[in-house]
Amino acid sequence: MFKIIASVASMLGFCTALSLAAPPATAQAVAGCSVVALTDPPRDVLRCRGGLTIEAEKDTRYRLVDDNRDGAPEAAEVSARALLIDLPPGRRGSFQVLTPHAIASVRGTIYAVDVQGGRTSVFVARGRVAVQHREPSPAVVLGAGQGVDVVPGQPLDVKTWGAERAAGLLARFGR
Repeated sequence: MFKIIASVASMLGFCTALSLAAPPATAQAVAGCSVVALTDPPRDVLRCRGGLTIEAEKDTRYRLVDDNRDGAPEAAEVSARALLIDLPPGRRGSFQVLTPHAIASVRGTIYAVDVQGGRTSVFVARGRVAVQHREPSPAVVLGAGQGVDVVPGQPLDVKTWGAERAAGLLARFGR
């Protein structure tokens, strides 16, 4: 799995990617995904092949990565704000979120990745997520209810998030 992460990270400059601007309120197709804009709370919901659902908080800066050009994204690169990823168990392949600070990789889960200033926060609502710094380093594995703040130069410290912090992040996606 970590070879895949390293491969995606090293290929980002050479892969096919799509920058997403705010889509209209009607559904549209983006990188093999249909997109619907929701208003409460404001976010875009992308439904992709294989059951992958990506929710992008309003004003999130991200792009989808489809390096094998099959019309289904393998990764998202996010530089500001937050994404919520819902990947059903048993889906073929994995999905990664790459931020300036971290790489989060999963198979079958619901998790949120939030980029604010000099850190990336990852929280797992269901399943398991491997998280590591962008530079080569050991990964930690988060389970349901756990999160980690990734800050360059600081060790990864997995914690069980309090109800208030978890609810605050998930509320940004209407959950």
